[in-house]
Amino acid sequence: MINIKKERSKIFKSIVKVGVGITIAATMVTVTTDQIVNAASTKKTVTAVKATKAQTVNLILKPRATSQLSNYIEQTVTPGNANYRKYLTPKQFAAKYGQTNGTVSTISKYFKKYKIKTSAYSGNVVLKLTGQTKNIEKAFNVKLNNVKVTGDSYQKANRTPKLPQRINSKVLGIFGLNNNTYTNPGKSLSARLSKEQSDINTYQGAPQKFMDTYNAGALYKDNHVGTGQTIGIISFAKFKPSDATKFWKSEGIPAKANRIKTYQIGSSSYSGEDETAMDVEQAGAVAPKANINVYVSNPSASGMINSLSTAVAQNKVSTLSISWGQSENQVKNQIKKGMLPANYNQIVNLLFQQAAAQGISIFASTGDNGAYDGMGENRYPQLTVDTPANSPYVTAVGGTTLPRNYTINGKSYSVTTERAWSSDFLYPKFDNQPSLSPSKNPVGWVNSYFAGSGGGFSTLNAVPSYQAGFSGVGTFRASKIWEYGGGYLNRLNNAQTVTGTATGRNLPDVSANADPNTGYSSYHNGKWYVTGGTSVVAPQIAGMAAVINSAQGKRMGFWNPQIYRFAKASDSPFTPLNSATNNNNLYYTGQPGKLYNQATGLGTINFGKLNTAFSDQK
Repeated sequence: MINIKKERSKIFKSIVKVGVGITIAATMVTVTTDQIVNAASTKKTVTAVKATKAQTVNLILKPRATSQLSNYIEQTVTPGNANYRKYLTPKQFAAKYGQTNGTVSTISKYFKKYKIKTSAYSGNVVLKLTGQTKNIEKAFNVKLNNVKVTGDSYQKANRTPKLPQRINSKVLGIFGLNNNTYTNPGKSLSARLSKEQSDINTYQGAPQKFMDTYNAGALYKDNHVGTGQTIGIISFAKFKPSDATKFWKSEGIPAKANRIKTYQIGSSSYSGEDETAMDVEQAGAVAPKANINVYVSNPSASGMINSLSTAVAQNKVSTLSISWGQSENQVKNQIKKGMLPANYNQIVNLLFQQAAAQGISIFASTGDNGAYDGMGENRYPQLTVDTPANSPYVTAVGGTTLPRNYTINGKSYSVTTERAWSSDFLYPKFDNQPSLSPSKNPVGWVNSYFAGSGGGFSTLNAVPSYQAGFSGVGTFRASKIWEYGGGYLNRLNNAQTVTGTATGRNLPDVSANADPNTGYSSYHNGKWYVTGGTSVVAPQIAGMAAVINSAQGKRMGFWNPQIYRFAKASDSPFTPLNSATNNNNLYYTGQPGKLYNQATGLGTINFGKLNTAFSDQK
């Protein structure tokens, strides 16, 4: 059983770190890839990329037997099926669903002629090509240019790449020819706590608070602490492992020594080291005997592809946490600009499918700007959700607020029961804000006011089978305060209650405390911080998944089909937060009488009951 010290003499710095997912997003970390600029003042320069510059390009290969792959994943988590919990190795995946070794060899020979090195990630879905610009250009019949526009800088091919038909017929997509460099990343970091810091000591013993709130102790008392498991962390910034070990030691967590291994997949200049440290600290705190693999690459879609491919091909991790992403609106814009393949969503889902077939449970944070996920990118004020949390093969993790009393401008406000996380009530001074344009209003107050749990409806992914017909899925209740029009969010005089139906994958799937006002401690670069955001919750639940795996003695695999079944049971391990009042993510509210809502998903988890539910599957 973990013995967490409940008192500590540390004095936390009154600095708030709230969420860094990529915005690719979120606590997430928001990396902005393009900004709204005045067209008249926009300056665009185009220069040739240096001929000898080292390039990394990924070929995503078409899978074989796509429908059979979806069926097999479902079979691995269906009790009574002959393939129940019979997960594939990467080599077995390649033999059944990836491209053949012969096809990989043919492609490798083609690029070898151009002095380009080819390596295949195990599974034969992703090929990594490395070579100089001049050779890459010849092989793909393109010219690569550096493009600089006000607020943006990226590499872009001058035309659609061309490959011989025998190769092109096997290719699903190409990454790396066109690639944002993220020279001016914007973080979702602001002082979202009230100015009163007199209760800062309540954040001490933070891991214990998570464990007590969500009944993790039911597993720890039987010494289920992640033994024999490895948790994967996908990140885009380096960090100091000593920060994590310092954190665990200060919290009294009997963590294993030398448990962290970092894989530097690509160069990273992004300054989000605090996010990486927080992810590792939280995952390792709730699963103290698990190992942790950290996959670090450059903050781009290509970096995400290579990190995911590495983790899945190794097949060493049983659970994987992703606290970075971008809004679906951002993805659509990048596809329109030619920065991402048109089938980007299909490609990302394919990698998650391979992970699911191998029994890897993946958890992704849903973002920290509530139902307006694009606000963190300072560009998209419409309702939208975050990717990759939108994938039907990922468990999307949202956020809540724990009970707490507040004094704001001399007035008292009380959160009496756990609710969906949103911070709008903390900022009454913005109540008279008539309209909002992300490009014209200070980012500070935008990120302060629009802080909350991401959630809503995907426009890129259909409703998955495990959500189809589920109570509350496809229907919604919302408190409408803002109305989009003319490029602005315009504030209504009075909040309107809106109900209706919508299509697309619903997210999040589950939620836990993410509000920095009721948040957690974090240690980074010699200082203590109060932290929050959905990217705190993703590694926590990934850590608990590792704990459950250790209790069960095997991987639980793809969570979603299983947890939606559990949620229908009379003794459900989930507590729906379905109140319609004072329970929203800046738009969506609870749905009284329903088991699901787009603010908190199935609700919070009783991990003791969840472990029992996994055990009781027949």
